[in-house]
Amino acid sequence: MRVWAAILMTFALLSPATSQAKKTADFRHSYDEVWGAAIRLIRVDKGYAIKDRDQAVGYFLFDYRDDGRTYPGSVELVRIEDQGGGPIRAVIQIPAMPSYIERMLLDKLRKKLIDEYGEPAPPPKKPSEPPTDSGY
Repeated sequence: MRVWAAILMTFALLSPATSQAKKTADFRHSYDEVWGAAIRLIRVDKGYAIKDRDQAVGYFLFDYRDDGRTYPGSVELVRIEDQGGGPIRAVIQIPAMPSYIERMLLDKLRKKLIDEYGEPAPPPKKPSEPPTDSGY
């Protein structure tokens, strides 16, 4: 019995994690507004180094600093207009840190967008279906 427990424990420790924590938020601002605000939040407001970025693809990599150490992080922007929600979904990942750090950055991004660009436009109303003939 102990042998099986040891084997299972060894397997669990040696196998790579199957999923990484990540936090997402949907924004109704334009892609360019969210991109610019995210870059300014990470580089200017927080002072984190940006290692790589590609606006056309919608991602950038940065170094999150905490207590003198750096941890790799990423921001990804995805257009989701056809999926409901907001037109832009922001995904922040800092795998080595607790998930509340990612949530805090998303909350700061939301506040920055509202402070700089105002409240986003409400979502467009879906066209209502024409009334059906009920036979009366």
